[in-house]
Amino acid sequence: MDPRSVVSWLRRPHVASTLKGMATGALDVDHSALDLLTQGAATRYFRRLLIEAGVLPQIHVLQHELTLHVAALAGTLEPTSGNKLRRFYRWDILPKLHRRYRDRERDLSMEAFIGQRGHLAAVVRFLAWIDARGTLLGDLDQRTLDHYTARIKTREPVDHFVRWATKSRLAGDLATHDRAARNTMSTMTEEELWRATDLLLADESVELEVRVAGLFVLLYAQLLGRAVSLTRDQINVTPEQVTVQFGVTPVVLDDRVGDLVRRQLSAEPRRGYAAGTSGWLFEGLSPGTHMTAAYIRLRLAELGIRSRVSRETRMNLLSMRMPSAVIADVIGIGGHTADRRKRNTGGTWSNYPELRS
Repeated sequence: MDPRSVVSWLRRPHVASTLKGMATGALDVDHSALDLLTQGAATRYFRRLLIEAGVLPQIHVLQHELTLHVAALAGTLEPTSGNKLRRFYRWDILPKLHRRYRDRERDLSMEAFIGQRGHLAAVVRFLAWIDARGTLLGDLDQRTLDHYTARIKTREPVDHFVRWATKSRLAGDLATHDRAARNTMSTMTEEELWRATDLLLADESVELEVRVAGLFVLLYAQLLGRAVSLTRDQINVTPEQVTVQFGVTPVVLDDRVGDLVRRQLSAEPRRGYAAGTSGWLFEGLSPGTHMTAAYIRLRLAELGIRSRVSRETRMNLLSMRMPSAVIADVIGIGGHTADRRKRNTGGTWSNYPELRS
């Protein structure tokens, strides 16, 4: 990134006025000053830039922005409905996000952020419809609910909210549609998987970060979102080998993959907004962030590689050939998940605990 583009960006009126207010004492030097700005990509970049420069304390930016978004949405509703939306977010959505992200010291992924905004938008449309009818959620009957859900394309966010409201005794005993079972994800043949692997190993025309992240998926069954969020301290390089700690036990990489990782570690930094080395293996363009899974997934798709299908195939192959305890330790998944995968693929390692001891 050209540092001059950052300087030009800092001269934008809303950025310049905020920085001037902080410098003169008109605005507090904290996140509340940026909360006053219109939230979006520009403000998000500005916030991350100030965090990276040490001006503002570290926070989980996307989770913070989602909380501000909910407050803004609640303000568009009648007070009673707005209060229910805030309660829904605080007591149902936020704890789940904390368990999945904050408690693991991670911010939301961009995909999760976008998904939650869409989920909340559907709930807001439902509450606005109730407000327009002059009805309270607690007075909503089954016929009226069915009338609404029959008219919308995606009913799961509304059903989710209604289930929470019923459980929280904010609504009557309303029935919702059962969530449709997920279809079993398709897989590819092992030969197809190796062809895709050979492509990423050999094709120098493909961006290095796409090759490395893709190989982590194809060879080591990593979720793409976890692959792009690897940090440099999870990599250990010696003259003899390169290891990556996806889970509890470090993985010794194949020499060809290890060489690509060495090149990725020594690649020119992408950022022009700060000195020093990023802690991410795959540095993003936005300050303090890693590359997005969506970008890598798109580039892989352009190469004819479906990341989700590839990972599913590799997971099945590993489950058939390795004990579930080893898979859990090395790949970084839960033991129950590894056991279930082993049963589904017909792996036979029931005597492994005795062999390991």
